[in-house]
Amino acid sequence: MPPKTVPLPTYNQVTKHNLAAIQPMIVQLLKHASFIALDAEFTGLGSNLGATRANDMQERYQNLSNLAKSHALVAFGLSIFILDSSSAPEKAQDGDSPQNPENAYKVHNFNFSMLFEKDYMVSPRSMLFLAENGLDLNQWILEGIPYTGGCRLNNEGGRGNPNGIMRSIFKRIMNQHVPVVVHNGFLDLIFLYHSFYADLPPNLAMFVADLSDMFPGGLYDTKYVSDYITREQSSFLAYLFRKYERQDARSNSQYKSKDTPGAKPVKLFSTFDVQGRLPLPPQLARQEPTRTVPAKNANQPVFCEDYAYHGVCKKNMKCGKSHDLDVILDAEEAALEAKKNKRRKTKATTNDQVTSDNSTSQDDVFMFTASQNEASETSANRPKEDTENTTSGAPGVDRDSTSEKTDASTDILSKSGTTKAKAQIFADETLKQPSLSSSSSDSAPAENFHSAYFDAFMTGTIFAHQLNEHDATEVEKSAKNKIYLIGKSFPLKIEKSAFSKFSPGHDRQRQGARVPEK
Repeated sequence: MPPKTVPLPTYNQVTKHNLAAIQPMIVQLLKHASFIALDAEFTGLGSNLGATRANDMQERYQNLSNLAKSHALVAFGLSIFILDSSSAPEKAQDGDSPQNPENAYKVHNFNFSMLFEKDYMVSPRSMLFLAENGLDLNQWILEGIPYTGGCRLNNEGGRGNPNGIMRSIFKRIMNQHVPVVVHNGFLDLIFLYHSFYADLPPNLAMFVADLSDMFPGGLYDTKYVSDYITREQSSFLAYLFRKYERQDARSNSQYKSKDTPGAKPVKLFSTFDVQGRLPLPPQLARQEPTRTVPAKNANQPVFCEDYAYHGVCKKNMKCGKSHDLDVILDAEEAALEAKKNKRRKTKATTNDQVTSDNSTSQDDVFMFTASQNEASETSANRPKEDTENTTSGAPGVDRDSTSEKTDASTDILSKSGTTKAKAQIFADETLKQPSLSSSSSDSAPAENFHSAYFDAFMTGTIFAHQLNEHDATEVEKSAKNKIYLIGKSFPLKIEKSAFSKFSPGHDRQRQGARVPEK
């Protein structure tokens, strides 16, 4: 049985009503960030997908720029990962376990509802997808943060208004000198640049030059790492999140039983203590609806191969087959184990040389039908977990006691200029709010829920796993400032060439000085 899934992580819903109140707390958290994960949702991807995947990169950039100018940002997801200073594991040597293999992170999630103030295009299919995955269209229209995009000098309208505040937050993210992480993030970066920074540059060379100067801590793309460094069989976001969640759960379990005779060496793993909502004044605290993930069909057939390979079902998740990542991963692991067993038997009965390659091809996984059916039955008959009883040692989302979170929130507010008395009142009010983490489900949220904050959270947890698996120095050397490109065998390198210039918009931002530290 695979490790139990974790509930949807708690997050802060940011609207035009609470943006000004929550900004100073975000500023304080960013100062302590170990790395930052971003995600964006849009009103559409255009009617001609071929144009946005043009073979010529300048043509592709031009088409994507036009897409960003004609469409709008719906939501902006921000996840701030703060490594616990007391967590300092060292890599194992000579097959032994490290003294402390756990990297413990505290995570703060933010979901910004954005509302473009100009006319823009909307794809009905894209909006239906977002609505089916949790987007509250009424809340988006009524409470979205108004923004205008483009050059700030023409339309920011002062630092106290929502448009100016969002630009200020984005600059804070830029200036932290820590990794900024995306997943397949080329289009995300184009949209964010246009929405919160300046007019898009006229050509790709200028855009790349600007990005190289905007993010001194480096840009990282988890899809690039998984495809070109880890060499994963599949690399779509939900697959990687659930796979690494399972692996970290096993490592955590092994670490707890490390004194057991015959215990295997423990690999480095990460745990994520998702922090509660930041305390807001009672009049600004918004009651969030509880998100319930649909239960799985008890008679699920074998899994959908299109989804397993690419993360997309050609029949819009209605093909009649399972899209449960646990079923897919169980089958993959069963096929790998069967292949190993077959090799052991062959080696025991013959003196012929056998290959030592233990990698599993896609055909091995998807043709192993007996394992698929067994995995499907196991997953379908899995008893429901009480997500309210998530233990502090569980991988993924760890939860502190209510009093600890209240103290942490009170401390943040104190640092951002709020008195302790007021902070405690706000914290008490916040604790009355329902939490999305109480959603009860026996299926993994990753394949049933989609939003900017959750995608950012998944991206960050994947990056943390990649840092453990490959070492931070190796990841920096091999993946820093390399963005995945769809349909290409090479990444987009974020580095300024000797012949390129910064764009006029970026030059104005540099001359205007970056956001000062408070």
